[in-house]
Amino acid sequence: MPPTLLRKRQFPPWGSDLATVCPVPFSRRENPLNRSRVSDCQDLAGRVALVTGGGKGVGASISRRLAGRGAHVILNYFHSSAAAEGTLMAIRAAGGSVRSVRASVAKPEQVASMFEDIKEREGRLDILVNNAARGVLAPYGELTERDWELAFATNVHGPRVCALRAVPMLAESDEASIVNVSSIGAGMAMDNYMLVGVCKAALEGLTRYLAADLGPYGIRVNTASAGLLENDTAKLFPEAQALRDTCTAAAPLGRLGTEEELAQLVVFLASPQASWISGQSYLADGGLSVGRAMLTPKAFVAPQGRGK
Repeated sequence: MPPTLLRKRQFPPWGSDLATVCPVPFSRRENPLNRSRVSDCQDLAGRVALVTGGGKGVGASISRRLAGRGAHVILNYFHSSAAAEGTLMAIRAAGGSVRSVRASVAKPEQVASMFEDIKEREGRLDILVNNAARGVLAPYGELTERDWELAFATNVHGPRVCALRAVPMLAESDEASIVNVSSIGAGMAMDNYMLVGVCKAALEGLTRYLAADLGPYGIRVNTASAGLLENDTAKLFPEAQALRDTCTAAAPLGRLGTEEELAQLVVFLASPQASWISGQSYLADGGLSVGRAMLTPKAFVAPQGRGK
């Protein structure tokens, strides 16, 4: 293309003072998700979605957003009965369709009963979100065999068993989807995160193999992952504030994510908008994983008392 036909880009010169060009840093700008907006589209109307661990935290955000898009949500919980009831009531108050079911995904017999109940009551399933998780945030030397057993039972075997139990109903859907929820620790080593990170790495591997095996049945399988979020889980890390500051500084967007933003990614992957996407893992982390902070040389400061 001749140079005269190129549109001139309106970027500020690299040597300019960005403060004069962008007086409000991106990290301090209003999050669009906090603004009032029109109701979500109803592209999931008539669909049935099961969200494991759907009663609180990220799971509650996923449940609310699926219901907001018109899906009938089956909200699974095990320990957090009060939180699950609160989420259920909030969805109903907003006009959504939802019911709850108590079952531990770590116990195959309870998973079997849960899917039998869904088959009997709803008669169909279109979306499975494997969100339930557990773990211990501690150095590897402090982790016990029991910690590993329980974490794998919930974080890896739970999604595996749920997916296999869901297949007969998902295969009857004309737009079936499984979304596994992971985290940045699956691919990047974080302090005190070995147990959960290893489980999430296995979960992402499971996503790819399930996508290959279930694709012929018309079932898409993907992973939605995120960096550190502004939520209660982030507060459980040892030196939580230091970790938060580190992640905020390392992310080009200059902030942590929100549970709602991860929920949006989950629902996108579950929706017809992602109809030709399968076997993929998508990471929302504000750009942290591009590694700019890790690979940018820092100014050298010579120790005091040394000569030139």
